[in-house]
Amino acid sequence: MRCTPVAWKPGGMGIDVRAITDEEVPAFARTCAAGFGENADEATGMHPRWIALELDRTRAAFDGDELVATSRNYSFELTVPGGALVTAAGVSAVAVLPTHRRRGILTAMMNALLDDAIERGEPVAMLTASEGEIYGRFGFGVTTRAAALEIDPRAAEFVRPRPGGRLRFVTPEEAQKHAPAVFDRVRRASPGAISRSEVWFAENQFHPEAGNRGDVLYESEDGIVQGFVNYGIKDRWDFDPASTLNVRDLVAATPDALHALWRFVCEIDLVRTVRSDRLPVDSPLGWMLTSARALRVRNVADYVWTRVLDVPVALGARTYASRGRIVLEVRDPFRPGGAAAGTFTVEGAPDGASVTAGGTSDLVVDVSTLSAAWLGGVRWSTLAEAGLVEEQTSGSLARADAMFASTPLPYPYTWF
Repeated sequence: MRCTPVAWKPGGMGIDVRAITDEEVPAFARTCAAGFGENADEATGMHPRWIALELDRTRAAFDGDELVATSRNYSFELTVPGGALVTAAGVSAVAVLPTHRRRGILTAMMNALLDDAIERGEPVAMLTASEGEIYGRFGFGVTTRAAALEIDPRAAEFVRPRPGGRLRFVTPEEAQKHAPAVFDRVRRASPGAISRSEVWFAENQFHPEAGNRGDVLYESEDGIVQGFVNYGIKDRWDFDPASTLNVRDLVAATPDALHALWRFVCEIDLVRTVRSDRLPVDSPLGWMLTSARALRVRNVADYVWTRVLDVPVALGARTYASRGRIVLEVRDPFRPGGAAAGTFTVEGAPDGASVTAGGTSDLVVDVSTLSAAWLGGVRWSTLAEAGLVEEQTSGSLARADAMFASTPLPYPYTWF
């Protein structure tokens, strides 16, 4: 594992890109916060263990003794269609001080992060992007999207009767005794889902900006916890009550749990607006309401971007919606000698797949386009209409659409 400094000299000035030490964590946090325009003390106070995790996977840039840019990988598991889990590098905390931009530091750090992932045998890297135009040139593509919604609870009537079971209002400590097990069941059956650690639940699940915290568990009629919701209420009075409830994290293992938890947040007294910034774009929530106009989608945006690093491993891990054979010619200008560049024959079926090098290409794509399509979040034919796929063999786009389709659409659940 490479953690030693990598010499890099832009414009005659030496910049070292390397992992940080325990003593450099405060400087890392300050630089990252400055890059994002955030308060370093606040960020460090809320996420001390999350920031200090896996320091050997950090890659910071030093101008002499000054830490001028930050980046890091986290170790995750990613669920692919069919339920297999692949290891994945979660790229995070990518920031460069304003005094050191436009000097190639970001490119150096991204190279170092991808090297780290490859050395650990991770076939995929992934990230959430603060700016949408940055990461395509490094081979990342938008793999999952999320909807931001707003509900008027006074107009939210549910089609089905209230499900059985019960809801329990619990402390954060009790919620965290049950939520990880529920989430683990859900994420193992959900394509695109990303694993969570105990530290993630303790420090990332909730943010005080959401308001006054609430945690509720849903138990089925046989007493099994089948879902949870974590939310915050921002109380406001404008003569009449006008509070906003912000859903932070809602995970349901059954349709009844989904119904019960959404019904609960829509029936809390004094709340006039229910919001969520993250919902699967194919969520059934809108169809659960008698009036579609009670729910308003504020926007649909990119959520998690992935970057395939090893085509045979990544595409060979998933199952395929229909049996078929497709040959992909993948171009990777950022890392042309890597395991994501070349021609690959995919033999896929509902019970498994094999991916081998070689073949006569049916489709020609950039690795960022492959990274957008490989989990089934967007159809190959849609990407072709956007000019991102070249069809070499007639009918291959339709075949790829059928093979790579995913139900449900991939969704990460976890932010990082």
